[in-house]
Amino acid sequence: MLALTFQVGADRMAVDVRRVREVVPRVRLAPATGGPPWSAGVFVHRGRVVPVVDLYRLAGAGECPPLLSSRIVLVPFPPGSDRLVGLLASQVADVRELPDLPPGGVAGGLGAPVADGTGVLRLLDPDRLLAEPTVTAALPALGAGA
Repeated sequence: MLALTFQVGADRMAVDVRRVREVVPRVRLAPATGGPPWSAGVFVHRGRVVPVVDLYRLAGAGECPPLLSSRIVLVPFPPGSDRLVGLLASQVADVRELPDLPPGGVAGGLGAPVADGTGVLRLLDPDRLLAEPTVTAALPALGAGA
């Protein structure tokens, strides 16, 4: 499986590139008034409001640092829709081949550990992450679907 790798706190993470619609630079985000603590805000992308989840905050690792390598990874949610959700992470720059996992092999939350030849990283499943009840309930208020 081809995966996009990035950093979330002390954890190296990856997401299957087939789940990624686009990777955009970190832009100035408008605050999402009344949003959950893990919300980084919203921005307009190609005429649509896109909510952005700060994966650092969601993982309890503080805020995503304002590095040149910080990016917003856009994923469709719900799966198969035209609606997008941004995942904010740092050191988003590498695409690498990872071993395929058996079906159901990706854990909920921030993902299952996977050996990648240089160490261990966590394989994030955006569908499972964004389907968590606390995340799903907050997305409409943050602009998902607008």
